[in-house]
Amino acid sequence: MPSTLAERRLQLLAAARAGGELLRFDPARLRFSLGTSLSDLHIPVQVTPEAGAIVRGAATELALLLASQHRRFVPADDLEGLLLTEGYASLPTSAELLGPSGGGADLQAAAQLGALAHPALEGGVVCAWMGPGGRGRSLTGLVIQVLGQAFAELEGAGGEETPWLALLALFGELAAADARLAEVLPRPPLDRYLRAGALLGLWVAARTGLARAWRASGRAASDPLLVKLEAALSPGALLAGPGGPAGATLGGCELGPGLERAEGLARRLAGEAPEAVQADLERELGADEELARRCEEAAAVGFLRGALREVVLAAEVAGRGERAAELRALLAAPGALAAACADGRGREEVAARAAGLGALPGAGGAGVAALQHAARAWAPQGPAAAAGLGRDAARSAYARALLAHAADLALEALLAPARRALSVRTGAEAEGGVEGEWEAGRLYRISARPGPILRAAAARPLAHLFADVKDFTRRTGMLGPAPMAEFLRNEFYRPILNAAKSFFAGMPHLADRGGISVNNLLGDAISLSGDIEALVGLAAEIRRLLAGYEARLARELSSEAVARQLAALAARYDEAVARAGERAEAARAAGRPAEAARHGEEAAALREERARALARARGEGLEAGVFISFGAAPVTVLIDDEVFGPNRVAIADKINESARGTARDGAARARADAALAAARLARGAPALAHAWSVFVERPLVLAVPPALERAALAAAAGGDVQGALRALGPPVRDAVLRAAQPDGGGPGQIYNGGAALSEEALTAFLDAVKEARQLRRVVLRPEAIPAALASRFFYGEAPLELVATFDAGHAPRELFRRVGDAEFKGLGAVAVWELGADQGGPAELFRHFARAWLEGREG
Repeated sequence: MPSTLAERRLQLLAAARAGGELLRFDPARLRFSLGTSLSDLHIPVQVTPEAGAIVRGAATELALLLASQHRRFVPADDLEGLLLTEGYASLPTSAELLGPSGGGADLQAAAQLGALAHPALEGGVVCAWMGPGGRGRSLTGLVIQVLGQAFAELEGAGGEETPWLALLALFGELAAADARLAEVLPRPPLDRYLRAGALLGLWVAARTGLARAWRASGRAASDPLLVKLEAALSPGALLAGPGGPAGATLGGCELGPGLERAEGLARRLAGEAPEAVQADLERELGADEELARRCEEAAAVGFLRGALREVVLAAEVAGRGERAAELRALLAAPGALAAACADGRGREEVAARAAGLGALPGAGGAGVAALQHAARAWAPQGPAAAAGLGRDAARSAYARALLAHAADLALEALLAPARRALSVRTGAEAEGGVEGEWEAGRLYRISARPGPILRAAAARPLAHLFADVKDFTRRTGMLGPAPMAEFLRNEFYRPILNAAKSFFAGMPHLADRGGISVNNLLGDAISLSGDIEALVGLAAEIRRLLAGYEARLARELSSEAVARQLAALAARYDEAVARAGERAEAARAAGRPAEAARHGEEAAALREERARALARARGEGLEAGVFISFGAAPVTVLIDDEVFGPNRVAIADKINESARGTARDGAARARADAALAAARLARGAPALAHAWSVFVERPLVLAVPPALERAALAAAAGGDVQGALRALGPPVRDAVLRAAQPDGGGPGQIYNGGAALSEEALTAFLDAVKEARQLRRVVLRPEAIPAALASRFFYGEAPLELVATFDAGHAPRELFRRVGDAEFKGLGAVAVWELGADQGGPAELFRHFARAWLEGREG
């Protein structure tokens, strides 16, 4: 009774164990995957609806065919219900044959395999189901199509074993078809038997497709990939659900008596040699007399089933199939052969019917003799003798069959990480659905239609704009939450969104050039992605919108209630200033000049803070930052929660960069303001104003080792201030030397109170407008700026590196200024360019030099 199927499953387990990590995905070899670690690997896959429909249709048709073919033992009520099932009337006609009813070599091999795997899978059923017009044929074709495409992609897959990934995904659909079977099968207990037969039929069809695709690939049978593919297509895993392997004879006999031991055997097979596990199993079976007898009986019935199968097959080949109908029915009916063997009259009737078929050649004649011998030799306490076996040999045969099933369970344990790594997508996970994800090269698609499984999507970078008015909340806090929220809605979000609509020309998922998509609204900020030319235009429009905010804000703050709040705020500061002044006066009167000076400085600082607080409260100096980066398109994740509703989150590195670009570092602004103050004094122009709104300054960074810091603080706390200063001398010297280097000691910090963009974004913009713009790159020395402008605007003390663009009519369009390299937290150094405002210092500078620059002169 040795089963080649059982031996193959054990061979696969041995190969998988010998291969170590053979049945695991290597993230480095995958063309695309998600996850932040090896244990968090996710491979997004989709089995398309039409492919899933093929699997479900095949499962439904096979279940109906099995119930129809074996109507003899299907209860009449169940049969009447099946007659009304959709698809029953269009079932292909199946021949009443155990062996193949026609077809080529592959179909005949499938029919023979089905009959070996499960008694209900007669050759006539398999050939009708997998033959022309049957849905099993479509299932086999689907496997061939998918694996053929997967093999075609192997050459450029960088070591990825795409066929294995694809077959794992398809197997998931086969396993899911079990739920459909429950809807069309007869009621218990017959459903368990026919369910196992239908699931094994799906396995036979898929295995046939695998064999065809493997031959077509031209790969050797020794290729380790074949082990992975056969392991993935596991009959044991399909039968692991409710009902188990009821009636299945993959290993040569039914497994009922010792089936509960399979899980434990699987755990042992994961780390021990099959021979040692089998030896222990045989001893366990032999130690329980009743269990030993039942296992020996299962092996004997399995042997006689093989003999009877040969008799029926030989009769069908000899044209006596109708005369063998009762014997064929005995093979197919659940438990019928075992019941016949246990009954003396039943054994004699089986032997008589077999002999009544006449002389049969080869295995058929041997089968008749075996059945006649069994009729005489069967003994309830020693059934093995009826099969010509000793008791030990019968238990060994049964143990081998059970071990093969346990091998499948052990293979599943090894495969579990790979199966879990597949993340099945429905389309609700990301904006654009599965089609958009596949087109972007972020989804493995298993389809019945031609086309790549993983598409090699061309990179289509986009611009990302971030507009931020974080200080707005603080500066308008006098209004209260409700008016402030209304003001944000009316004066920030709505105008910007309306402006964005004028640039909108593409689909929401940005598949078309020209689109603008809103990524997120973040309290007092907004993030958008889209076409670089559109977003540069939008950035300029946002600057114009923000320029009108202060006037409207001043009107909002003119009410009597707000005036009272401003007065109260001033009074609090005035009280604090008065107390500091009183302390200073008291210290002077007591002859403590140092203390008096300290309190005097405190009062002066409070007066300055009073002025700043009142300015913030009134909305004076309202500033907002706009920054544009350029890079990979965002992935927009959709999260639909039953409590919190639908949410969308756009994720991209360059969105983070654009957000960092709106930072307003106080130290950077202070250094810029200090340069402005010095210029006011030198020029005698107290009204001199910054021409630019974006600054990158390199502060003097003092890096003090922790041990040295503790020592300096300890010295100061003990009164040794000079010692503390000496301790800090080396890091101070190093910091000064770094800052004195030509590059200023590295990138600086950004203060963005205007509109800026990265050098990548500028390059992308200039490339986008090169057909419609004339471009001029200019280095402008400060002394070349006319006095009329220099007396009103401070353009800085270093030469200006500028990029000016002109339209086809030679009219000035955009002016960009290189600000410097800024350090963006977590992202490194970014070259920053300011988009000059269309009013004020940048606009007047552009108007003055436009003709000269257009003619190629610097001014």
